[in-house]
Amino acid sequence: MAAAAPTVPHAVLAAARRYPDAIAVRQGRRAVTYAELVASAGELARTLCELGVGPEVTVGVSGRRRPDTIAAMLGVMLAGGAYVPLDPTHPRDRLLAVLDDAGAELVVVDAEGRALLADAAPDRLFVTAPAGSPSSSVHPVHPVPEALSPDNPAYVMYTSGSTGAPKGVVVTHRSVSAFLTASAHRFGIGADTVALATASFGFDVSVLEVFTTLAAGGTVALVPEADRRSPERLGSFAAAHHVTWATPPVSMLPLLDPAQFVALRVLVATAEPVAPDQVGRWAGTAEAPRLRFINAYGPTETTVEATAHDAVGEWTRPVPMGRPLPNQRVYVVDAALRPVPVGVPGELLVGGTGPARGYLGQPGLTAQRFVADPFDGSGGRLYRTGDLAAWEPDGALRYLGRVDRQLKVRGHRMEPGEVEAALAGHPDVRQAVVDLVPTTAGPLLTAFLTPARAPSDTALREHCARLLPAAMVPSRFVRLDALPRNASGKTDRTALHALASPPTAEPGYGWQPDSEEAAVVARAWADVLGVPVRSGDDTFFDAGGHSLGAMRLVARLRADMDRDVRIEDVLRGRTVDGIAAALAVAAPAGPDLTRGNPPALSAAQRRLWFLDQLTTDSGAYNIALAQRLRGPLDPAALRSALTEVARRHEVLRWRIPTVDGAPTVVLDPPAGIPLPVTDLTTLPPAERAGALAAQLAQAAEARFDLAADRLWRARLLRVGEDEHVLSVTAHHAVFDGWSQGLFLHDLGTAYGRRAAPLPPAAASFADYVAWRADRANRRADTDLRWWLEHLDGVPPVLELPGDHPRPAEQTFRGGRVETLLDAATTAAVHALARDCGATPSAVLLAVLGQLAGRLAGRDDLVIGTPAVDRRHPAFLDLVGFFIEVVPLRLRPAAGRSFRTQVRDTRDELLDALAHPEAPVERLVDALRLPRDASRQPLVQVLFNAYNFPQPRLEMPGLDVTAEPVPVPGAPFDLTLYAAEADGHYRIELVHNTDRFTTARAERLLAAYVHLLNGFLGAPDRPAGEIGLDPYADLFEGTTAGPAPAAPPALPALPNPGGGTEAAVLAVWRQVLERDDIKVTDNFFDAGGTSLLLVTVRQRLEKVLGRELRVVDLFHHPNIRALAAHLDGAAPAAGADRGTDRGLARRRRAPARAVRRRGPN
Repeated sequence: MAAAAPTVPHAVLAAARRYPDAIAVRQGRRAVTYAELVASAGELARTLCELGVGPEVTVGVSGRRRPDTIAAMLGVMLAGGAYVPLDPTHPRDRLLAVLDDAGAELVVVDAEGRALLADAAPDRLFVTAPAGSPSSSVHPVHPVPEALSPDNPAYVMYTSGSTGAPKGVVVTHRSVSAFLTASAHRFGIGADTVALATASFGFDVSVLEVFTTLAAGGTVALVPEADRRSPERLGSFAAAHHVTWATPPVSMLPLLDPAQFVALRVLVATAEPVAPDQVGRWAGTAEAPRLRFINAYGPTETTVEATAHDAVGEWTRPVPMGRPLPNQRVYVVDAALRPVPVGVPGELLVGGTGPARGYLGQPGLTAQRFVADPFDGSGGRLYRTGDLAAWEPDGALRYLGRVDRQLKVRGHRMEPGEVEAALAGHPDVRQAVVDLVPTTAGPLLTAFLTPARAPSDTALREHCARLLPAAMVPSRFVRLDALPRNASGKTDRTALHALASPPTAEPGYGWQPDSEEAAVVARAWADVLGVPVRSGDDTFFDAGGHSLGAMRLVARLRADMDRDVRIEDVLRGRTVDGIAAALAVAAPAGPDLTRGNPPALSAAQRRLWFLDQLTTDSGAYNIALAQRLRGPLDPAALRSALTEVARRHEVLRWRIPTVDGAPTVVLDPPAGIPLPVTDLTTLPPAERAGALAAQLAQAAEARFDLAADRLWRARLLRVGEDEHVLSVTAHHAVFDGWSQGLFLHDLGTAYGRRAAPLPPAAASFADYVAWRADRANRRADTDLRWWLEHLDGVPPVLELPGDHPRPAEQTFRGGRVETLLDAATTAAVHALARDCGATPSAVLLAVLGQLAGRLAGRDDLVIGTPAVDRRHPAFLDLVGFFIEVVPLRLRPAAGRSFRTQVRDTRDELLDALAHPEAPVERLVDALRLPRDASRQPLVQVLFNAYNFPQPRLEMPGLDVTAEPVPVPGAPFDLTLYAAEADGHYRIELVHNTDRFTTARAERLLAAYVHLLNGFLGAPDRPAGEIGLDPYADLFEGTTAGPAPAAPPALPALPNPGGGTEAAVLAVWRQVLERDDIKVTDNFFDAGGTSLLLVTVRQRLEKVLGRELRVVDLFHHPNIRALAAHLDGAAPAAGADRGTDRGLARRRRAPARAVRRRGPN
C-alpha cells in the first residue's frame, strides 16, 4: 500500500486543503480548524527556518497537552526538522539528558516548559510555542521545504535503555507516512473519526492518535493531563466529545465504563497484552458486536504498530497479536535466523517500511537490533524485537513474552531453566543457577551450585551431556555453600557474577564484550586489522578495514565460530557490536570443506577458456609482474624456489585442453620450472632500458596455449653486474590479483629456505571448485532469480563516444594512462566513505558511474567489477583465480546528491556480494542477450579497486623493488584501476586502443579526477551541478556500431541447402540434443550457450575437414546463414535473424523461470 504523501507535513497540509474548516483538534470548548492549525504551525516553521532549522536538525518540544503543542510538533516538521517530544511530567534531569543526547540546541516551549528547562539549560535557544489560532488569511500556509526528503527524520522518540540511559529512536518520514496510510486503512480512521488522544506525546502511540487522524481529515479529541489519569474523567471526556475511535491505556480498560463510550466504533488495545475478558466486555458477541476491538502490537523501533488482530466475543486464551499491517512484514525465526514452523516459539522480526533508521548516536546498537533482511531480497532491514512469538494454525501470531531470560551460547539460544533443571536432577546437587558471565575470553556459560561439595566438573559435564545439547553444557562450575540473595529474597545474580569473576584489569581501554560473539569478533578484529577494540561502537572502516580485510575477518570468524558469516555482514554491520549481531544470527557454516578433490574448472575459468577460443591472438587475460633484484642473486636457488611454489600450489601445474569441444583439466606432476636468463649487459648501457621494456612487454603480451603450456612462466633478465629483473606472467585462469602477493611471499620464503620444502597448502584450488559447486547447488537458482529481477530493464550495452568505429570483432589491444591523487584528495575519499558507511571503492566507483552516464547520456547503466570469492579461511593463502566479474547496476541521477549515490553504490556492491552464484555467462544466457562479437556481453566498462597490500618480494641478501610492466591488453572498452599506497590513490585507465586514442584516454582520466574533486567538495549538492564544461570535447566522437568487415575468402563447398547445411544441421541437433531444430532457428534461442559453440566448432571441423573460427558462429547464429557463409555465399534474405530477434529474446527473459544450468 503506497503512502498517500511523501512526508508527514505533506499529508496534513493535503487534509487541510480538503477540509479547511473542519475541526482538527478539539479540547473542551476550544476547537481548532485545519486552516488554523496549519497557519499556526506555519508561523512557527517560518521562525524556525530563520533560526537554521531544516532536515536532520532536531528540535525539542516541551508543552502541556494543548492544541498548541500539536501545532508545535507539526511546525517543527513543516520547517524540515525532527521533533523531540519532552513530556513536562518527566523529571527535569531526564529531559536535559534527552536534549543532550539528541543534540537539540533549540527547544519549542510553552510557559511551563520554559520554566522547567530554561534555567537548567542556559546554552539553548528557547522559542515560544504558537498560542491561539492565527488567521490563515493573514498567514498563508508555509510550504514544505524542497530539501525535505522522505529519508529525513520526522521525530526522535526516546525509550528506556537497558543501561538506564534513554535511547533515541530516529524515525523517518518514509516510515511514518507509510504508517499513516496503512493505519488509517487497518484501524478505520477517516474524515468522520473523532479520535481519543490519551498517549503522552513522548510515547509513539501519540503518532497514531494525532497524525494518522490529522492525515485522514478527522478530529483529534485531545485529553488534558488531569483527565487522562482518571478513569471517571476520561470516560466523561469521551462522552462529551462523542469519541468514535480510541486507544486508551490497556491497564485502564477494566476501570473504564463502556457505557460512557456510546459513539465508539473502534477500540485499539496496544503497548501491553490485553486481558482476554476485555474483548467481550467492550466488543460484545460475534452475533451482536458493539464495536471493533483490535489488539495491536508494535515497538517504537517499527513505527508505532506492526501487527493487529480483530477480536470479538468471549475469550479465555491470550488475544493474538494478529497479522502484519500493510507495508509491514513479520517473521518468527530461530537462533540461526531461519523461519520456524507453526506453533514453534521464536524471536519476532519486523521488516517492510516500519523499521526506524536506528538509535541516535549509537551505531553499534543500531547494527545489533536492525539487521539485513535475508528473506525479501530487496536489501531491506529487519528489526529484532526481542519478543517471543509463535504462528498459530490460522496464520495469526501469538505473543509469548520476552527473550531476555534466554541465553545465547555459541549462537544457540537456550532457556537457562532447562540447564538448571538438568543440573538439579543430579542426586548430589541441591540448587543450580545458570548464567552467562563475562570474562576476558568472552562470556562463559557458568553454573552456580550448592552445596560446596557438589560433584567434579568432569562428572557434571558427563551428566549434562547425557541430557542436553553440547551448546547447553556449562563451560564452568562454581560451587557455593549457599546462593546469595537480594533484599527481596531472589537470587542475586550480580553477586554471583562477582563470585565467578573477581575484578581484573581488562586490556583494550577497559572495554568488556557483552557476548561470546563480541569477544570472538574483538579477538579476530585485533588480529586481522592490527588494532585493539576500544568499544563495541568501533567501526571497521575507521580501524583501517576494507573489503579484502573484511574477507580475512570473515574467514577468521567462520573458522572460530563455524557460522555462515559473510563479507556483506561485516560491511553492513560496520561496528564490533554490529558484526557480532550478524554473527549471532548467522546459520551454521554448512558442510565442511572437502579436500583432495580432483581438478575441475570453475565457471569463471570456463568463461576464460571460451574467450581464449574466441580470440587466438591476444594475451589480454595475462597478468604480469616484475621485480628488480639488486645484490648477489643465486639463479639456481631462485629456480628451485619457483619449482617449490608450483609444488605447493597445484593450480600452477594445470593445463586446460579441449576434449570434444569442452574444457577439461590436466594436472602435471611436480617438475623443475624453467628459468631462462637473458643477459642485457651485452648491450650498451644506453640501450638496456629500452631492451628491458621490450622484453617485459613481450613477456606480458605473449599468449598462452591453454592446452599445451604451463599457464605461467618466469624469465630472468640480467641488467647489471649484480642486478636482475625477474619477470613472471600467468594466465588469469590460474592467477588473480590477490595471488600476486601470495606468490611473491612463498617465492621469497622458498628462496630463503633453499632445500627445505614449504608447508602444504590448507587446500587446493580443486577443493575451492568443489566447495563452490556445493554452494551453487544450494543457492544458484535463488541468486539467478535475484539477478534477473535486479537487471530487468537495464540496457545491456554501454557505448561511450570514441575516436574509431567499433571493429566488427572485438580486439584486445590496450593502452594505459594514469594519475596520482594528492594526499588531501585521498584523505577526502576516505572521509566521505566513512561518513557513508562505505568503502573508498564505493566513492571511486560512483564517480565512474557519473562520468560514464554523462558521456553515454544514460541514468541507468551497468559497470562491472571483480568480486573476490575467498570466503573460506583455507582459500586466503591459495594461488588461483577466485574472481567473478559482477554487473553492477548504477543509476547516476543528476538530481540526487553524490553522497546519496555513494550509499546507493555501497548497497549495490553489498547486494552483489550477497548473491554470488550467478556467473556472467549464466546471466547472459538467462537474460537471452544477443551475442555480439564486437564487444563483451553485458559489461563493457570495468572498475577494479586493488584493496589488498601492494605485492612485495623479500629475499635474503637482496634489495627488491617492483618494476613497472606494460599492460598485456584490454579485455574491456575501459577499465579503471584504483590502488592506494603511501597515502595516495593511483588511478589507471586501461583503454582499448582500437576505440580510444591515448589523448582521449588522458582527457577521460582528467575528467574523472575533475568530477571526483567536485563531488568531494560538495557531496550534498545535486550531482548534476558539478559540470563537465572543461571537457565538452569528450561528448564528441563516434559511437557508431561495428565497422564493416569483409569476410575472409573461403574455398568453395557444396551449394547452400546441400551438404554443408545438412552437416551443420546434424551437428546442431547432436550438440543441442534436439531433433526439432530447423535451419532458420537461432542457436541461442534453441538452448545453445556460448560455451557450446566451441563444441559445435570442433565437431564441424571434423565433419568438414577444415578449421573454423568460433567468432564466425557468433556472426551467423543459424544454420542457413552459417552454411551460406561457409560456402562463400552471402546469406539469403531472412536467413540471419539473430540481430533482429535479440531484443525480443531479452524482453522475454525476465518473465521466464530460468532454471537451465547448462555447462556452467
